[in-house]
Amino acid sequence: MVITSISNEKARLFRALSDARSRRELGLYLVEGANSVGDIPPSAVVRSLYVKESKQADYESILSRFAAERVVLSDDLFDRVSATVTPAGIAAVVEIPASADISALNGDKLIVLDHVSDAGNVGAILRTAVAAGYREAVLIGSADPYSPKAVRSSMSAIFKIDLCFSDIPAFLSSKNMQSYDIMVLDMMGESIFTHVPRGKYALVVGNEAHGVSAEIKAAAGRRLSIPMVSMESLNAAVSAGVAMYLLERNRI
Repeated sequence: MVITSISNEKARLFRALSDARSRRELGLYLVEGANSVGDIPPSAVVRSLYVKESKQADYESILSRFAAERVVLSDDLFDRVSATVTPAGIAAVVEIPASADISALNGDKLIVLDHVSDAGNVGAILRTAVAAGYREAVLIGSADPYSPKAVRSSMSAIFKIDLCFSDIPAFLSSKNMQSYDIMVLDMMGESIFTHVPRGKYALVVGNEAHGVSAEIKAAAGRRLSIPMVSMESLNAAVSAGVAMYLLERNRI
């Protein structure tokens, strides 16, 4: 059956998952695009698959990987309910996994997003983190990594990194976090080019406009800056990417 009405409950669900409140209440998020849907790992719980009527044959090899319900929308309806400008015509509704426990984080390096407000930056930071070998991330008051924009920007990294949702008091008081050298990106800090990390560390990237929270900055063992010529700042995702790779290059 091909769904053509926007009032259909399945079409409404697709549209609703663009809203943060609906994602929280339902515990679901949307993955759009052939590459992203194709990258969904077996460990993820896929509730349903959506496909454009005209794209069923094109995406059959992807769709057939999953046992989830298949929902076929008319081309016009798919375009109406999708949050993307030019929808690819395939999407999956996936369960949001439980937050990782901050006391159980055990990687030799962590990326911490402290009130990063732009979903595109959140997704891009997670993408670079996975590429640089980070397997765990802590999100404190940041944009929802399960929003359509963040999921698209992550380019499937959302499936490859454990996310821990925390707040500042829990982050700073965790006994586990006391085993990490907390480093914050700060324009007034020492040059990251010459810093040599030793042991486990947590790199904190702050808000695009205000930087790292004062409480975290005060508790940090080190403040690091990226030297710049003729510019005052870099985009948060770019700064995070430069820092993650430099720290790994310099690590002992």
